Amino acid sequence: MWSRRQLLRTGALGLATLPWVRRARADGPTERKFLFVLCAGGWDTTYVFSPMYGNPAIDGDPDSTLAEVGGITFADAAARPSVRAFFEAHGARTCVINGVQVRSLAHSVCLRDILTGTMQQADDWPSILAAGGPSDLLLPMVHLSGPSYTDAFGGQVVRVGGAGQLPSLLAREDVTIEALEDAYALTRAKAAAARAGAGRASALAVQAVEAEGRLARLQDLGAEVVLDAGETLAARAATLAELFERGLARCGIVQHDGSRDIGWDTHGGNNSQSAHFEDLFGGLSTILADLAARAGTGDGVSLADQTTVVVLSEMNRYPQLNGRNGKDHWPHTSAMLVGAGVRGGQVIGEYDADFSGRPVDLVSGGAADSGTRLGSGHLGATLLQLGGVDPAMHIGDATAIEAAIL
Repeated sequence: MWSRRQLLRTGALGLATLPWVRRARADGPTERKFLFVLCAGGWDTTYVFSPMYGNPAIDGDPDSTLAEVGGITFADAAARPSVRAFFEAHGARTCVINGVQVRSLAHSVCLRDILTGTMQQADDWPSILAAGGPSDLLLPMVHLSGPSYTDAFGGQVVRVGGAGQLPSLLAREDVTIEALEDAYALTRAKAAAARAGAGRASALAVQAVEAEGRLARLQDLGAEVVLDAGETLAARAATLAELFERGLARCGIVQHDGSRDIGWDTHGGNNSQSAHFEDLFGGLSTILADLAARAGTGDGVSLADQTTVVVLSEMNRYPQLNGRNGKDHWPHTSAMLVGAGVRGGQVIGEYDADFSGRPVDLVSGGAADSGTRLGSGHLGATLLQLGGVDPAMHIGDATAIEAAIL
C-alpha cells in the first residue's frame, strides 16, 4: 500500500503508473468517454439554437440576428461573443438537435425523462454507458453535480456529493470498508426487496461486492484522488477530464446553473438567458481546449478525439413572455453533441410555427412530415449507439438518430 506521502509526491492524480490503472488500447465506441453538461432549469433555445425570427407568436432575443458558422445556424448577438467563437472553433464537430419532446412541464419529471427516456425507475444514460465500457475502471461514472438516476447499474456510479463528501469520508480512519459495505448493502437491499422481492435484493448484493472492491482501491490510495466539484463549469469538467486521461472513468456529469449560478429557470427576467448562454459557451470552449491538450488513452490521440460532450436541458421556455418579462415551461427542447463519433456541422430537426418539434427523418436529419417526432428516448439511443451499447437492450421502441453519428 502506498503511503499518503508517496502519493502526494506523485501528484494527487498521478495514478497512471499504478499497475491496476487501465490504459485503453485504442479508440472505439466502447472506449469512448462521455462528459455530460446539464443546464438544469430550462434554457430558452431561441437565444441560440432555434432562432424563430418573423414569427409574432414567439418572443426571442430582439438584439440578435440569424447567423451561420461551420454549418450551424444560430442566434448571434454582441452580448454573446462566446457563442460565435465556439461555433467558429468547433462547429465542424458539433451537432445541434432541435425539437426533442419531454413528457411533462415539471422539472423533476423532465429531468428524469431527458436522462433516462422514461418516467419510471431506470438507469440514466451516463450509468448505462459506464456499464457498457471497460469493466475494470475504478470510477466508471463520476457524478459531480446534478441529478443521477440508477436502477440496475447503481454500482457503476460514484457520487462525490455537493460538498465533496466522498473524499472526506474515505479519508476518515474510523470508517472501514466493512462498515461502508454493510451500510450500502443493507440500505439498497431493503429498498430493493420492498420493490421487487428477494431476487432484486440478491442482485444488489452483487453490486455491493463490486462497490466494495472499488472502495478498497480508493482507500488504498489514501483518499488522495481529487474529486473537486470546483467553482466553475470548466473547473468541474477539468476534474472529469483528469479522470478520463488517467484511465479511471468513462462518464461524468456536471450541472451548469447559469451566469453567477442564478439558474436557468427564468419565470422572471428572461433576458438573463443571454448571460447564461455566454457563460455556458465560454466554459465549453475552455473544456474542449483542455480535452485537446490532454493525451487520450490510446496511442497518438488526444482526449478530445475520444470524448463526446453532451449538453442538454430538461425543458425549454414558453414561446411568449409572461407579465414578469419571463417565460414559463415548455416541453420541446434541444441538445448539443460535440466531439468523438459525432457527425458535426449540422442542425438536426426544427421547431414548427407553434414552437413544437417537427417530425424528423432519422437517417438524413431533415424535417419530414412522414418522419419521427423526437423524444428523449431517441436522444438516449443515439448516445448509447455512440458508446457501443445496443439501445434495444435499454430503450423501448426509440431508435438512434443516425444522422448525428459518424
